[in-house]
Amino acid sequence: MDRTPRISVGMPVYNGEKYVRAAIESILSQTSGDFELIISDNASTDNTRDICEDLAGEDNRIRYQRNPENLGAARNYNLTFRAARAPYFRWANADDLSGPRLHELCLQALEECSGAVLAYGGTVLVDAEGVNLSSYEDNLDLRHESPARRFVEFLDRLGMTNVIYGLMRSDAVGRGPLMGDGSVPAGDVLFMADLILRGKFLQVQQDLFFRRIHDDASSRDREDEELQQEFWSVGRLVFKRPRWNTHRALLETVARGPVSRKEKARLALFLLRRMYWFRREILRDLRDR
Repeated sequence: MDRTPRISVGMPVYNGEKYVRAAIESILSQTSGDFELIISDNASTDNTRDICEDLAGEDNRIRYQRNPENLGAARNYNLTFRAARAPYFRWANADDLSGPRLHELCLQALEECSGAVLAYGGTVLVDAEGVNLSSYEDNLDLRHESPARRFVEFLDRLGMTNVIYGLMRSDAVGRGPLMGDGSVPAGDVLFMADLILRGKFLQVQQDLFFRRIHDDASSRDREDEELQQEFWSVGRLVFKRPRWNTHRALLETVARGPVSRKEKARLALFLLRRMYWFRREILRDLRDR
């Protein structure tokens, strides 16, 4: 039997021929080479398959699998984790770039802090050609002992969801809902909300993640419900009452979280207040559907 790697990297991809080679090569160039790369191709119709199979033939750390049809991003993200074997896991987009020390430094941070479940580095936004545009402050270094405090600060500070491409403990990832089933938008936000209840988030003080900003990016417009629905579920599941159901899902996250009854009550009250702040949007959502 093959030796179990230290890190598993899951790369979901659909029609990624423009950038997938560069994304894969940035992972293969890691200073910490004890990893496997699981590429899950969501039935791409461009040259993604040829590129991935060529690279897999050159490096046995790559495992390429192809879905018979496009399952949507949520299910494809989940598939990469379920195929993973290592005690540490990360997702990698097929259009972004990983700094060469991402694995090394994030693994070191996690091994030095047993209460942490995720470590991430600084984010740099790059253009379609990979040229640096600006730094982005994720501001999600959350080391409080209280899960409730971490959860509240996570939702208050969250902007882009870059930290999800840091390194995580596989056992903590596997206890949650992963990216869900695609029935609500922002499966990545719900995933991280669950994860922050399970442990601390640590920021490594070095730029390690390079997020590509381009016209074809699925995240270019979070408010475009049709675009997000197509991305997460390929139209298989309709976003019914998305704002309401997102808040309901957050309440369910708190209810099942590994926290005390006192902290669950505190967080439920926080979320109910948050729903009141967004009451116009939620009421419009309920009324329109």
